[in-house]
Amino acid sequence: MTKKILIADDEPDTLDLCSKVLERAGHEVFTANNGVEAIRMIRETPFDLLLLDIRMPGKNGLEVLDVATTIGQDTIMITAYSSVETAVEAMKKGAKDYVVKPLTAFHLRSVVDGTLSQQGLLRTEICSREGVPGFCGLVGSSPSMQELYRIIESIAETDCTVLIEGESGTGKELIAHAIHTKSRRSKNPFIPIDCGAIPETLLESELFGHARGAFTGAIESKEGLFEAASGGTVFIDEIAEMPTILQVKLLRVLQERKIRPVGTTKEKEIDVRVITATNKELSKEIAKGRFRDDLFYRLGVIALKIPPLRERKGDIPTLVHHFIKKHNQLYSKGIEGLSMHALESLKEYHWPGNVRELENVIERAVILEKGKEITPKSLIRGNKIIIGEGGEPYKRLEEVEKGYIETVLEATKWNRTKAARVLGIGRRTLYDKIAFYDIKEQD
Repeated sequence: MTKKILIADDEPDTLDLCSKVLERAGHEVFTANNGVEAIRMIRETPFDLLLLDIRMPGKNGLEVLDVATTIGQDTIMITAYSSVETAVEAMKKGAKDYVVKPLTAFHLRSVVDGTLSQQGLLRTEICSREGVPGFCGLVGSSPSMQELYRIIESIAETDCTVLIEGESGTGKELIAHAIHTKSRRSKNPFIPIDCGAIPETLLESELFGHARGAFTGAIESKEGLFEAASGGTVFIDEIAEMPTILQVKLLRVLQERKIRPVGTTKEKEIDVRVITATNKELSKEIAKGRFRDDLFYRLGVIALKIPPLRERKGDIPTLVHHFIKKHNQLYSKGIEGLSMHALESLKEYHWPGNVRELENVIERAVILEKGKEITPKSLIRGNKIIIGEGGEPYKRLEEVEKGYIETVLEATKWNRTKAARVLGIGRRTLYDKIAFYDIKEQD
């Protein structure tokens, strides 16, 4: 498959050799003869791979590497024998490999092909197992996301419990689904449940089931989600919203691998993997007495921290391309891309709603844009243009969040369950934010 490759080196012979070898391999090759030019090019164009000479005028290869790593572009260093130690240091900073001068065509092809092959394992494309998006449905190639993919690959085949931590909108359920899809349990059910969306009085029954007559309205026995997920995975989102008394029962289930449906005395053995997620810092919840520390340690055998979008802005172009393609198909549109001004605006914005917010913005832009290219005027959040050409003065995060919550509450006619679902947070979290921001329903 053709890849877009940039070679930066101040020696014409090296540029010529690398260009010929990689063009013969079918790649599209670009060149720069100094570090300053290389930085300009990688900021303007997303490349699949960079080859950087360590010693260059203006900006050296390590300085270019710093920029490339920030925006998530894979890099191979070019070095002389006398600078091999420097190349190794560069790999610690994020470079994928290095080649030593004088270069040979065979060695160059070998290292480049190896790096591109590894990208095929780590970079994300939409893949499907029986029509369900799997691990490859995760989008992003920044260093933090690549490290996350490596961890998923290493833990997927085990049955260890996993705690996924991250802000709302970062894709915690997608991560959980990826772990399930890559595991031996993938042919069995993946069942998500949101603790914040189910009333406390019904949550135990939803998880573990109940017997007929166990409580008012229980007119027949019901299988719980743990039992329904037999052989598969239960994903418990917003675990911090789980009542303390139910936390005790969940801990027992994890320790003994048995459940007791509400209203019965007989236990049932279960075979499920448990993955949980939260957008809160559980250590703080423990300190406040809202979460049990023994359950925390049991859930966090493996803890995954999902980076917010503002910390991996190099993934924004890839995410935007993915969302444009997705919503082009959904709305029968023909958007081909977005303007440089629009892309820069997206990169400058702080994204309090993370990837979910970015998709909402792109979805609206695809719907509203009348041309073939998304412009800053089409980048709308709620009913306001929040990102404009030339830059709009930024508001405090609290102001933005409060305004967005108010907009959603008004749009859902203050139906808090619907509003929480739209916002991607638990209902209890929504109540907390309404109280914190002193949001009042208008008469």
